[in-house]
Amino acid sequence: MKEIKRDLIFKYRPLSNIQISKDDKKVYFVSTSADLKNNDYTQDLWSIDTASNEVTGLVKGMKRVDYFLLNKGILVRDTDKKKEGYTFFNWLNEKGKTVKAFSLPLDVNSIRDFNSAYYLVAATTNRSCPNFHELDEKAQKAYFKARKKDEDYVVFDEYPFVYNGAGIINGNRTSLFLVSKKNFKAKRITSETLDVENFDVDGEKILMSGVDFEHFKGKWSAVYEYDHKEKKVVKLYDDKMEVYRIFYHKGNRIVLGTFAKEWGAIESGKFYCLKDGKMELAIDCEYSFYNAVLSDVRYGKTRSLVKNKDDVYLLTCAKNQTIIVRYDGDRLTTVFEQNGTADDFCVSDDGTIYSIAMLDMKLEEVYKVTDNKVDQLTTLNQDVVAGRYVAKPEELVLEKPMEVYGWVLKPKDYDPSKKYPAILDIHGGPRCAYGPIFMHEMQIWASEGYFVFFCNPRGSDGRGNAFGDLRRKYGTIDYEDIMDFTDLVLEKYPQIDKERLGVTGGSYGGYMTNWIVGHTDRFKAAATQRSISNWITEVTISDYGIDFPIEMEFDDVTHCEKELWDCSPLKYVNNVKTPILFIHSTEDYRCTLPEALQFYTPIRINGIDTKLVIFKGENHELSRNGKPLHRLKRLDEITDWLSKYLKG
Repeated sequence: MKEIKRDLIFKYRPLSNIQISKDDKKVYFVSTSADLKNNDYTQDLWSIDTASNEVTGLVKGMKRVDYFLLNKGILVRDTDKKKEGYTFFNWLNEKGKTVKAFSLPLDVNSIRDFNSAYYLVAATTNRSCPNFHELDEKAQKAYFKARKKDEDYVVFDEYPFVYNGAGIINGNRTSLFLVSKKNFKAKRITSETLDVENFDVDGEKILMSGVDFEHFKGKWSAVYEYDHKEKKVVKLYDDKMEVYRIFYHKGNRIVLGTFAKEWGAIESGKFYCLKDGKMELAIDCEYSFYNAVLSDVRYGKTRSLVKNKDDVYLLTCAKNQTIIVRYDGDRLTTVFEQNGTADDFCVSDDGTIYSIAMLDMKLEEVYKVTDNKVDQLTTLNQDVVAGRYVAKPEELVLEKPMEVYGWVLKPKDYDPSKKYPAILDIHGGPRCAYGPIFMHEMQIWASEGYFVFFCNPRGSDGRGNAFGDLRRKYGTIDYEDIMDFTDLVLEKYPQIDKERLGVTGGSYGGYMTNWIVGHTDRFKAAATQRSISNWITEVTISDYGIDFPIEMEFDDVTHCEKELWDCSPLKYVNNVKTPILFIHSTEDYRCTLPEALQFYTPIRINGIDTKLVIFKGENHELSRNGKPLHRLKRLDEITDWLSKYLKG
């Protein structure tokens, strides 16, 4: 059996953006392939006939496929045509041919039918010229000419001023517009300062949540409604609440959110019905409604909430899987739960689910789900790992008052009479999770002769609020769980050489890697990725920033330097004896580059073997959707560093 090689990642074709046509006759989805010549990606658009299940390729080799299913047909963003401030669209027919549609003087995020006369468009605007769409061509050119004069300067007067993956966002807002289907003129319906975060449509009304701010965007959202007959937006609710999702259901305004009173600002949302300015509890639950189970073989646009004619369907993490539940107003019913994760989905009016999923240690494919009967419809990734060693996760449960679930991968050609090195891999979040699904980095390490083990310590998602509660506990109960799980792995698998243990992790996993090497020397080598070392600088620099002390519920979030310092790995950097590799990116605004630099410098000065690898132009998502050759370079650096100490 062949091994999983590092560069096999170039052969994977992640799937995304699955949608169903208005008449339920076609399902569409996107596949992504590595373009090594340009160190980039290309995308294909596919269709599935819902009657015959026949899969057909519609568009091949586009730089990006961003499509919208409208009443008139399939609208595709034209990524080749460029004009500052504009978005261009083409119509796509079922034979994959495109014809020019229209252009809008907006930076369009999404477009949908509103009524027979208008499209509803969400677009990114900037307070420096919030009504750019109303300017004539001469005025638009003058605006960009004036901006070009100042292109060597960046001015910040807001917070947040950057966002990971988007870069500088100072002055940016997500605004809603109605665009005439006749002359394509756009009319703003939200204020210049409102940043819309969620919205839904019911007839002539638009329900939305967002934050209206001028200089500082806080954590709490308000709820608004636009009535097209009245031609105005009315604020419906403005109490302290974090809104995760918002939608209409059978005439009711439903808000999924938290008041942060029981478990703080990291509390899972509950469903409320907004009536007469009051939130009435509809369904109490402890789900986080997003795909929290991590993998490094996904790419592209996905959704976690979908509506059909009757009900609302949501993705959520349950224990160590991502499932789909149906909201019907009174209860949540599980409608898709398999051994793996549902990564994206759409639903027909009769309740048939079409899901992009990773099941039974396979890469992503499209599945049809009817009455929980699951049929695989595509085989785009089926042959990629055929005939190769795919290590099967063996579950281990750490028995404690709050059980900790984890897994072990055995090395290729495992011989129980031999001793092997092992790598502990720690997930990010922390409100995320690992599960028994395919992870490329873990599989290559298993193929290269390592045991690999990983777990979901307290603070992880999928187990409710009490399990996920890390308020004022960073580096305490989570560290305890990870070390206890390591002990359990060594006990259950005596073939692991305890003198040849490595540890790695990214984001929160990088934070924990930094914390671990400052508190124990049991690991022979470490690789910390996009990590946090100093919570004081993380709070004041990153796009996550002030959310952290709010979530921790420090007594005074503006004077909490002692609390921040006490849970910072940098406080313990002089204890570090473990050789450590740093992986970071110049445009990581979630865990900024200074987090690596601050930890690297004293370690280098103290004479501990260390290395810092910085990826230009990459951000926090390097391991998941960075440029193909950069992703391989990252894997090479981590694997070679650990091999130097664990195999050398």
